[in-house]
Amino acid sequence: MSSTDILSSFPQAIILAIDAGLTVQEAYGEQLSSLQISSKPLTERSISDIFTPGVYTKIRSLIDEEITSLTITFKEKELDVYYKSSDDNGGGHLYFIDVTHHNKEELQAVFDMAANGISILDHDGMFLYANQFFQDLMGYTMEELYTESCISLSSAEYAAASETAVEKAIKYGSIQNFRKVCVTKSGEHLNASMSLSYLKSRDEIVMITSDITQDIMYQEELKRQVEMEIAKRTEQNEVMCHQSRLAAMGEMIDSIAHQWRQPLNALGLIVQGLRHISRDEQLDKESLVEIENEIMQKINYMSQTIDDFSGFFRISKTKETFDVLHSIEGALRLIDVQLRSNDIEIKIVLEDALSREVVGFPNEFKQVVMNIVHNAMTAIVKTSQGGGKIMITVGTHRNRLRIFIADNGGGIKEENLDKIFDPYFTTRENGSGIGLYMSKVIIEHHMQGRLRVQNRDDGTRFCIGLHCKGHK
Repeated sequence: MSSTDILSSFPQAIILAIDAGLTVQEAYGEQLSSLQISSKPLTERSISDIFTPGVYTKIRSLIDEEITSLTITFKEKELDVYYKSSDDNGGGHLYFIDVTHHNKEELQAVFDMAANGISILDHDGMFLYANQFFQDLMGYTMEELYTESCISLSSAEYAAASETAVEKAIKYGSIQNFRKVCVTKSGEHLNASMSLSYLKSRDEIVMITSDITQDIMYQEELKRQVEMEIAKRTEQNEVMCHQSRLAAMGEMIDSIAHQWRQPLNALGLIVQGLRHISRDEQLDKESLVEIENEIMQKINYMSQTIDDFSGFFRISKTKETFDVLHSIEGALRLIDVQLRSNDIEIKIVLEDALSREVVGFPNEFKQVVMNIVHNAMTAIVKTSQGGGKIMITVGTHRNRLRIFIADNGGGIKEENLDKIFDPYFTTRENGSGIGLYMSKVIIEHHMQGRLRVQNRDDGTRFCIGLHCKGHK
């Protein structure tokens, strides 16, 4: 492109023809006066005399082809600088194109195309400029905004906070994601997020405004749906808890029948024996005391059984500290007769003497032990194995209490291992499929522990992991 073409395309352009010594030989362009430092003409002057040392160094790099173009600031103008060498005298032409006007137009276009409100405020928060997005968002024209501020456009409850945000932006340089409610010209309330940045050199504040009304509505709707889902799941969980306790109650009634059958038979025999003793007139005081003691022993045993079962079904309201060994022993007492009647040996092994205290719900923990042991007993009876065994091992590992409950009931089919904790899944005839699901809920959700299962040797092993008291 020739010098004439450049001047035709860019009236703001200035062209300096220089020789090999970087002295100006000729100058072209209507804007020559903007480069005059003094009344001395530009011609016959070195470019090092015309520009500051910093700008001269950059221009020299351009002439030496170390760079292909550059932008400089001169006389408050932004100038794109290009260089084209001449083939005849070793010199060339420097082209200076004023892009200040173009940059402003481009910046204006960028502002107006932005998907956020962009505005410039003075140090009092009054509007000096607002892009088209902000004007449309708030319903004001630019002329109307000149008499408004970011404070006056805030709802009453956010006016003071908006004023403080402006003060903090000036003091600290910026404020990020300040949320407030804005009021449009039509009176509509908008939820907005604003970021303010203070330009100290201009004593102005750049404010970016985002309309987050839809986001908040979406979050509120999502929150409502989550709350509904939680309520639904809570209701389902309560139903399952009730079903689980009903199922456990049925098993407990069966256990009570087993527990009471022997002492009731014994009491019947004692009553029948009293009739024979009375008829033969062999009832002396010593014999009567002995019979009384035996009757009271049976009655106390039955009374203790009722206490154990009533305590088992008492729902724990708050967490408490309890010894897992005592809870395990209490749970086993409830089905001890059934275990013995099925010829199943049960053994408790303590691996160490560390604390066995945990914080949780002792009755619910008993229910877990009962569920697992009862399932083991059912599996052993189903496989018709002689010499059924259940071993409960209690120990600690890395501040966690571990309880293993292992049996020799043949194990669980591999395809069912991942399903046994699912609600309503059961492999037992007339089973509810709730017991192990509720056991997992109790251990993992109510007591923040872990419940796992695996096939091992000739049976199944459940592992309960709980935090020891004082550790999390």
